[in-house]
Amino acid sequence: MSVPTLCRISMTLSLSTDYILFGKQEKKEKLSVFKALSPMVESVAHSQLPYLESVLKAVISAMNHKDDK
Repeated sequence: MSVPTLCRISMTLSLSTDYILFGKQEKKEKLSVFKALSPMVESVAHSQLPYLESVLKAVISAMNHKDDK
C-alpha cells in the first residue's frame, strides 16, 4: 500500500502505523485504541454483541497464532 493509504488507515482506525506494519504497540497506545473502539462497540445493538465478541475472539486468536509461527 502507499504511504498516504497507510496514513488514512492509521487515522481512521486510530492505530499507529507501526502497529499496522509490525503488529506491536506500546501500552499507552493500547489505551487509545480501547478509547477509539468504545464508541464503535456502544453503537452495536445489544442483541448483536455476542456476534461481535465471537468475531473479536477469532481475530485475536488468528493474530496470536500468526505470532507463534
